[in-house]
Amino acid sequence: MWKCLAWATILIVAVAGTAAAAVAVKPARIVARITTGLGPCSEDGGLGYLWVSNFREATIARVDPASNRVTARIKVGPQPCGVAVAADALWVDGYGTGNVERVDPQTRRVVARIPVGPSLWDVESGAGAVWATSEFNGTVSRIDPATNAVTAAIKVGTAPRQVRYGAGAIWVGNHAGRSIYRVDPATNKARAVPVGLLSPDSIAVSDTAIWVTSSADLYAVRLNPKTLRVVARVKVGLGPSNAAIAGDGSVFVPNTADGTVSRIDPARNTVVATYKVGPKPFPAAVAFGDVWVPLGGGRQVVRFHVG
Repeated sequence: MWKCLAWATILIVAVAGTAAAAVAVKPARIVARITTGLGPCSEDGGLGYLWVSNFREATIARVDPASNRVTARIKVGPQPCGVAVAADALWVDGYGTGNVERVDPQTRRVVARIPVGPSLWDVESGAGAVWATSEFNGTVSRIDPATNAVTAAIKVGTAPRQVRYGAGAIWVGNHAGRSIYRVDPATNKARAVPVGLLSPDSIAVSDTAIWVTSSADLYAVRLNPKTLRVVARVKVGLGPSNAAIAGDGSVFVPNTADGTVSRIDPARNTVVATYKVGPKPFPAAVAFGDVWVPLGGGRQVVRFHVG
């Protein structure tokens, strides 16, 4: 989540949509810009819809991916950002409250509030649980969706932020130090993984690659999820946020400080396209076969079609 970034003036940079020759990945283009609310912060797909948190108006927008229209809005607690779909429910991080809010998507009401800790930064589902980071407490909490109870609070550095599930583990970015954390969901044991970036706070995960970015750096770092070793460093834009890995393996990196999205070809570990999208692109996500990027400095979510 990126709610603590200053709402600064956007730096204007390179040309949108230009791609290098002989790209090994599929073509990509922007196919929709959807107005969801003030300060869209994060999104997840599930139950037939895309669900988008609007940080500055305390709502979740329900987007129909067939029409690219908002079909409902749900009022939640102040400053929501991370959102995850699991156990036929929406799970929303309440940065302004320290609670994870469970929302019934049928009634569109908050049905549970689960205290996790101050500066609740992100929420994710995986391994039969919901996971939420508290930057203040330095923990990732494990929530049982059957009981809405926190079953473990696991120390993961001093300033945990993004949390993602994949490659058999929970991965947590950290805004302090130069390591991310790998949590084994079978044991709840955490292991620091050095990545060589200052403040590596954002993570994207697939079975074959872990991509790590830092809002304080200009690079995306690629790790082998089996060896936990860095295998590539790719220069992207200014203030890179949480990336998304498209179906063809290409990596979309929102650059919050310059209003662009960098696309990385994993076969060559190089940027092959840069798209100008708008103010403060925040964490990207893959849903319904496409890549979605919220513009935290505005009111829209940008949809990329790959292929």
